[in-house]
Amino acid sequence: MDAKQTHKAHRVRKAGARANKKQQKNKNSEKNNPKAFAMQSAQKAERMARRKAELDEKRYHVPMADRTPTTPPPMVVAVVGPPQCGKTTLIKSLVRRYTKSTLSEIRGPVTVVSGKHQRLTFIECVNDTNAMADVAKVADLVILVIDASYGFEMETFEFLNLLQTHGMPKVMGVLTHLDGFRDNKRLKTVKGNFKHRFWTEVYDGAKLFYLSGIENGRYLDREIMNFSRFISVVKLRPLAWRSSHPYMLADRVQDLTDPEVLENNPKANRTVAMYGYLRGTHVKGKDRVHIPGAGDYQLNDTELLPDPCPIPDKERKRLDERHKLIYAPMSEVNGVMYDKDAVYIDVKKSHHEENAEEGEGERMLSELQKVGAITDRLASQQFSLFSGAKPVTADNARRPALFDDASGAEENSDSDDDDNDNGSDDESDGSASEGEQEDEEESADDSSDEVSDKAESDSDDEILRRVGSDNDNDSDADGDSAGELSDDTLRISPIHGLSRRANLMDLVYGSSTGAGTTPPYKIKDIDDSVKSLAFKDDLDLHAIHKLFITGTGDSDSEGGSDSEKDEDGSEGNTLGDFEDLEAKEGSDDGSDENDKGDDDVDEDDGENEFGLPADRMKKLKKKFDKIDGPDAVEEEKKDFYQQQKEELQQYVDNTRLEMDELADINYRWSGEYIKVVIEDMPCEFMEGFNPALPVIVGGIPNEEGLSLISTRIKRHRWYPKILKTGDPIVVSVGWRRFQTIPTYFMNDRIKNRMLKYTPEHMHCSAAIYGPYIPPGTGFCAYYLAKKRSFGIAATGTVLENSQSVDIEKKLKLTGYPDKIHRNTAYIKKMFNSALEVSRFEGAAIKTVSGIRGQVKKAAGNAGMFRATFEDKIKISDIVFLRAFYKIPIKQFYNPITSLLSVTYMRSIAEIRRSKNVPVPNNVDSHYKPIKREVKRFNPLQIPKALQANLPFKSKPKIVKTDNPVKRAVVMDKKDKQVATFFNEINLLHKDKTKKQHEKSQKQQVEYMKKRRAAEEEADSRRKKKRKTFFRREGQNERPR
Repeated sequence: MDAKQTHKAHRVRKAGARANKKQQKNKNSEKNNPKAFAMQSAQKAERMARRKAELDEKRYHVPMADRTPTTPPPMVVAVVGPPQCGKTTLIKSLVRRYTKSTLSEIRGPVTVVSGKHQRLTFIECVNDTNAMADVAKVADLVILVIDASYGFEMETFEFLNLLQTHGMPKVMGVLTHLDGFRDNKRLKTVKGNFKHRFWTEVYDGAKLFYLSGIENGRYLDREIMNFSRFISVVKLRPLAWRSSHPYMLADRVQDLTDPEVLENNPKANRTVAMYGYLRGTHVKGKDRVHIPGAGDYQLNDTELLPDPCPIPDKERKRLDERHKLIYAPMSEVNGVMYDKDAVYIDVKKSHHEENAEEGEGERMLSELQKVGAITDRLASQQFSLFSGAKPVTADNARRPALFDDASGAEENSDSDDDDNDNGSDDESDGSASEGEQEDEEESADDSSDEVSDKAESDSDDEILRRVGSDNDNDSDADGDSAGELSDDTLRISPIHGLSRRANLMDLVYGSSTGAGTTPPYKIKDIDDSVKSLAFKDDLDLHAIHKLFITGTGDSDSEGGSDSEKDEDGSEGNTLGDFEDLEAKEGSDDGSDENDKGDDDVDEDDGENEFGLPADRMKKLKKKFDKIDGPDAVEEEKKDFYQQQKEELQQYVDNTRLEMDELADINYRWSGEYIKVVIEDMPCEFMEGFNPALPVIVGGIPNEEGLSLISTRIKRHRWYPKILKTGDPIVVSVGWRRFQTIPTYFMNDRIKNRMLKYTPEHMHCSAAIYGPYIPPGTGFCAYYLAKKRSFGIAATGTVLENSQSVDIEKKLKLTGYPDKIHRNTAYIKKMFNSALEVSRFEGAAIKTVSGIRGQVKKAAGNAGMFRATFEDKIKISDIVFLRAFYKIPIKQFYNPITSLLSVTYMRSIAEIRRSKNVPVPNNVDSHYKPIKREVKRFNPLQIPKALQANLPFKSKPKIVKTDNPVKRAVVMDKKDKQVATFFNEINLLHKDKTKKQHEKSQKQQVEYMKKRRAAEEEADSRRKKKRKTFFRREGQNERPR
């Protein structure tokens, strides 16, 4: 497997359709003139060059650093769709394609190895808005499953909007239930319609796959294979939020709470361990994290675990690691399934064994599963030390009193034993076992036999007590007091006392409890044969760092063991007590490397003028030679975009190298499989744990304080209602989902004016109260109430975080004149007291007719005040005062704990609807029709004396008009006869016309009746003929 893989050489076609096609293509290549089809016009060539440059610019995007670790975590593939569309079947088919194993049920994330350098984590998204929002935040690739027999559903469009606000990953579509279409023409039309609609929502050219049928409970192998190939070659673009925050998708959750605590108090807070791959940035042991649906917590511990599903090219796979192609702890894989508090093993029984009695092993296993309290089990246990002696139980057990030999002080409390690290009973037991292992490894030493013989003569408790007391005395005394130790103590201390060996990680990387801690033992003048870890106070920590960081043999690497040797090859006396056993074993093979390392040490041991370590100077010298050294090669000139990408990537690489050199061992890096422990988790988290709901542990660096958040928001065009100020709404931003009460407003360049409702088709601003969110982060808002239409209410962007947002609301006060004196008037019913008037002195007022004025002083205690106007007003005028007052923003923050117990605030309309409370009917709030009476003014009367003094242009003009009076016509006898004759003729004509109209109406009614009867008869004939035809066709199509 270590040999380089070879591939079969390509064989060129010499016969067949492809060979003939290639020959036909190159047939006239000699006759073709490349200049014959060149552009003759300079303008056309310039346009083509400009078009090519524009296309190249469109391909550019904002350069982002690739922070993917060396061993990337599995790619999260989310399968999303409405219920009963084929999500579970698709995941089972893909798992079968990659691992050749069949999952009976999909529960939680499923990680598989998809290739030599790639792993995939499949997660099925349930039909819940909260779960969809969480999955949209961690998914690297989204597979939208669409039921072709039903069409697009609201869940698909809701999830697409969630993706757009939380960072758009790669999206693929899968069309299922295509086997229900029997007509190929209709099937082709349906595929085209779905493809173009899918392109409209995602982007033009988005991949849409068609799954035509199901065999053996899975989709067709050929279609799944083609689909899996596209998944394996997909390229992901890093998202800003995920690249700057650590997060983990938990694929296993375990309850670590003590069973005795749960038995005493079932509702006690739990200690929960979560397992998963770390993604994004690094995380430390005590970081604050947010679990969507559970709240904010502090990590109690983080632990690095072996990769349960390693990449094949990183670890050579043995025969017993074949099952590691798939890792699905919460799904049943090969009969094993992990639950929140137990591991279930499905023992397959044959049919005749199901009713058989349990064997001895099965009864023993069932008894072991009955776990009670530890105290109850100990209380029921008894044993006899000697035959015939009284059995000893937990009630009559004797507790020995331990004393300190050196001081003689009595240790009365157990806390003193716990505080003493060197004398604790629990640690002594563990250290004794470690000491025995060391004795076995160092059996070649002569002193080990003596020590073991001496240790057999005394009891372990007595030995550990003596060593602990000596160490206590030694820690208080000076260094010279170590010489007063007894010979027994000196002999036993390497085995028992030093079996609690000094923490080498703390010595190399720095102690986590502080740099001022002293070694546990200070034992000097011990024989070299006793391999003890006895250190001096002036210990060379840098030398230990170089000794333990890397292996031996490589002189260029940091801290090889050969670098600590002198020129003659002997080890330095600084670390004389250490012995590298691995170096002894491999000394024969690595002799040349040791010689080479000695030569390098000669050069590095010299002092430099900068006072830096030799390994640091060597790194700096290599970096200098690479950049400005004599071997530097001039690179070809690159454009600005390429330079920016390289500079950004170089910055990321340098940062990664520096982070790798950090001495803090509590860091956990992206791509590692870790275990995080969280304490004080509410009991509802484990009691209502559902593997179908994703559990995300997201880091929240500097995002805990609450403040006012200014956002830009827009109601979604598909949401049926406009949003109202004061209605609680759920906001999904970052890792969080919380309920808040927004206040909508619009900035008019002078002030922020409050809006009662959001605009219909434009953006507005909103002020909400919540935790700190980085500006520029997208969010979406929705309601928790059950919905029948589109669920996403609004989308927007965070603008800024501040402690105060000034939002003002218009206040319009009205008053009426009481007394009028020329340009002065007394206004009433605008204020209620003189104090209110004093607050508005000097304010501008205005009448309905447009006459402006100003508030002066209060007149009386009833709220009346004196005001002046530009002109004399009338008693019928209404006076307005336009003002603005500040709106207090409601500071309401309610995290949506969907993984615990959901408690949320309802709107006023929901409360009224649930309690059948009618809407209060305020008559003054009703809109009334405006009725304005038209005033009729008397004509203007100008006195004659004034008219005489007016110029001719301004004098009223009186024009005399000749209105002819109608004269009466007197007819004679002949004219009367003629008029009477014409009247009789007109009467006969009208009567004749009326009779003709009535006759035509009757004929029309009869005609319509006959036509309706004929149509009914024709319809009955057609229906009978159609039934006969389809009956005959149905009989022909029946299977024979």
